[in-house]
Amino acid sequence: MMNVLLVDDEPWVLEGLRTIVNWGKYGFRVCGEASNGNSAWSLIEQLQPELVFTDIHMPSVSGLELIGRSRHKLAKPPRFVILSGHDNFEYAMTALDQRVDDYLLKPIDEEEIEAVLEQLSRKIRDEMAQEDVLRHERSLYVNYLLNRLIQGEAGAELENEAAALLNIGSSEEIGCLLVENGVNEDELKRRIAELAGPERLELFKDSEGRVGLVASGPLCTSDRLEALGRWLCETWPGAVSAPAIAALGSGPGGVSALRPIYQKALATLKWKRYHKEGGFVNCNELPQHDYAKKVNKAALAFLLELISLDRPKETEAAVDALLAAPYSGLSDIEYVRIQLSALEMGVSKKLKELGGDADAFMRGMVEEFGTLTETPFYPDFHRYALALCQSGAAALREQRERSESSTIFRVVQYVDREFREKLQLQELGRMFHMNPNYLGQLFKQQTGKSFREYLNDKRIEEAKRLLRQGWLSMAEVAANSGYPNTDYFICQFKRMTGVLPSAFRRRE
Repeated sequence: MMNVLLVDDEPWVLEGLRTIVNWGKYGFRVCGEASNGNSAWSLIEQLQPELVFTDIHMPSVSGLELIGRSRHKLAKPPRFVILSGHDNFEYAMTALDQRVDDYLLKPIDEEEIEAVLEQLSRKIRDEMAQEDVLRHERSLYVNYLLNRLIQGEAGAELENEAAALLNIGSSEEIGCLLVENGVNEDELKRRIAELAGPERLELFKDSEGRVGLVASGPLCTSDRLEALGRWLCETWPGAVSAPAIAALGSGPGGVSALRPIYQKALATLKWKRYHKEGGFVNCNELPQHDYAKKVNKAALAFLLELISLDRPKETEAAVDALLAAPYSGLSDIEYVRIQLSALEMGVSKKLKELGGDADAFMRGMVEEFGTLTETPFYPDFHRYALALCQSGAAALREQRERSESSTIFRVVQYVDREFREKLQLQELGRMFHMNPNYLGQLFKQQTGKSFREYLNDKRIEEAKRLLRQGWLSMAEVAANSGYPNTDYFICQFKRMTGVLPSAFRRRE
């Protein structure tokens, strides 16, 4: 519907216009009424009607003065129809000079007014359609120019063309507000127009479909753009299930500064999205500290130790310590990726040291959680780090058990083969890279006997075999059974069998 404003200092005329004329038939609705020129001017500025019916003679400001003021001060003045009780050629000529659309005499003739409305309705609709076409064409071209600039294309000719089209001075303050999360561009334009009023905001879509707007001059103040960004986030439909994110970058430099300002807004938006938060954020609100992108070696070493010891209750706090960047700046996401890459390498290295298949382990992690480059949010990084610790601890535990079982088997084989030699648990620990005390515990779990008991049993069994053969001397039997001292052999044999070696030989 098109808006029409009625202006006359006689109440009966206003009532007649409002009630007698079928405004809706021609696509109009009465948006307001005024009884003098000053009130009418305020309503014109506020309501921006497409059509005004006004009397000529009114207190304070006449109808002709109202028309002249609109022509000079408004970018798009409304169309005017003069109502007059004077059939005066001079008035008519003045009205024509002001380029009014029609001059009607009182008393009001319904058919005459409706004929004027039918004609003006057609003209205004045609103009609006043409304006829509021009506005759409301009919007497409502005989007094209802005994308060339934010993607890094440079050159005086391009910047001059953009500056002229967007009316941005060479050193003027410029702001870029980026909005993300299913924002409908047409709805965004409508909402922006409500806040910005007659001031222009240039909208565009970047290569990834984010809706952005560029502002300069008075509208580019931080307070104005921040108010717009917060308002969009707070009032957007579905804000709970899919909260909108609005990020602002700003600075001086005119069109030539558009790319770095856009990049500041984009980095700020990604930082907000990375923390899975909705709402508005200004790039100036974030600490601008930069820090070396290197591994927190102390935190990593402590976490790997906890993983090796399989202490899950202490792991989450250690993960938090590893992923906590020195500052909460824009590079947090890269910092966390570096720490997680180092954690992956640390777990893989420990698996390899135990003889495990580190490549198969990491393939399993990727199949379940994806790669680090596919993880865009901090909570996802945190969950992945905890899962990596848990899975890594389980894999190390299982591999250690397999490795230890295999090692003990080889130790037993070695003892079975080399029992005649001088064997010590400490030496076997060094040989098989195990703590001697722990090796002794595992040996007993595997064989059911302590290392010393097992070794003595093995030597006595060999001595019995040699004694049955009957041709070796007692000293030779002792030496070939692993006892270089004959007396010690006789003593151990008697203790473990209950008879002397000589008696065992005679009995056999």
